[in-house]
Amino acid sequence: MKIRPEILDHWPEVSAGLPSGFDVEATARLRGAFTRAREIKSAETLLRLALAYGGLGMSLRETCAWAAVGGIASLSDPSLLERLCKAGPWLGDIVAALIAEQAKVPARRWAGYRLRALDGTSICEPGADRTTWRLHVGYDLAAGQVDQLELTDVHGAENLQRLTYRPGDIVLGDRYYARPRDLRPVMEAGADFIVRTGWNSLRLLQANGEPFDLFAALAAQAGQEGEVQVRIHEGIKAATPLILRLVVRRKDPEQAAAEQKRLLKDARKRGKQPDPCSLEAAKYILLLTSLPADAFPPADILALYRFRWQIELAFKRFKSLAGLDMLPAKKPELARAWIYARLIVAIIAEQIAGQVPDSSPSGPENTARKPIALASHEDRLGYHSCSHSRTHVMANSSRGLRPNPSSPP
Repeated sequence: MKIRPEILDHWPEVSAGLPSGFDVEATARLRGAFTRAREIKSAETLLRLALAYGGLGMSLRETCAWAAVGGIASLSDPSLLERLCKAGPWLGDIVAALIAEQAKVPARRWAGYRLRALDGTSICEPGADRTTWRLHVGYDLAAGQVDQLELTDVHGAENLQRLTYRPGDIVLGDRYYARPRDLRPVMEAGADFIVRTGWNSLRLLQANGEPFDLFAALAAQAGQEGEVQVRIHEGIKAATPLILRLVVRRKDPEQAAAEQKRLLKDARKRGKQPDPCSLEAAKYILLLTSLPADAFPPADILALYRFRWQIELAFKRFKSLAGLDMLPAKKPELARAWIYARLIVAIIAEQIAGQVPDSSPSGPENTARKPIALASHEDRLGYHSCSHSRTHVMANSSRGLRPNPSSPP
């Protein structure tokens, strides 16, 4: 999806994409975003100004000039800055309402489960060399839609508790989410997880509580894929031990060599010797899962995890195409308003452009066990585009829900 400036020339279509039942005027007054009508006569006008500034990347001065020429509002850029700084929480409410509206669509499922990915992406202020803001995103893989979202500053750590879960959910997370105290709450909510882990991410024990030698288990694995039961040391007293499956896949020699080369290069840049354990672990993919072994053999766990690539495409659309990585503001209140406004336009643009995939792992009525081939035969990864000239919104995204066959999990 690529946002075109003409989108705000079609305000009726854009406003129609706002959440049904969301009272723009009342919520703006409740949040203190709009308290009195002076230069800006209504909360809807404030929203149009916010979307012009944040959604389309105009400067404050350009936004004021655009509003004056269009007869929308007449105000100075310092006045607009003050209004937008107060509007951040209200714009966040609109983003949350948009996502809640999308979540009303009946969940599409695979074998009775709802597949979700969780990841975070960084947003930097101008001139920053490190993360300033972090966007935590839950992504429904069947619907191809964001189903939860949270914006935090740099101190907002990535963890599994950023999402709320329902029975039947399977959440997929990378190694940042393999934290001992975050795993059990997912299971207590009736959901399951598949998270990647490193050789030293967690303290692993044998199921009986005895020490577990990971590298001995890796060396003893006969085939390319295998699994072993492990107990997670949570650092807290629990009524029952947390027993999970550690699914292991030995990488192809080329993949292992490439990862070892990366580790060696990184160690040289830091002037250190590479860790021998890291070099050995680079030969394997390690996944922790709570899914039952009788229904999900190792091959299925590995295949399901590869669906995570779709949230990376969503981030690419939001950042590279929708311009979420072009944050112009340093003032925190203004930056928050800019990010939320950009998200509002990006979500509505995807809706107008019809980018929600219409293929699903299986219909809601079909919960029978199916092989993992979740795309129609004509879908080809990375070669889907959609263009709708009537709305002046262009989008490019992959529509097939299937693992990326060209990369490991």
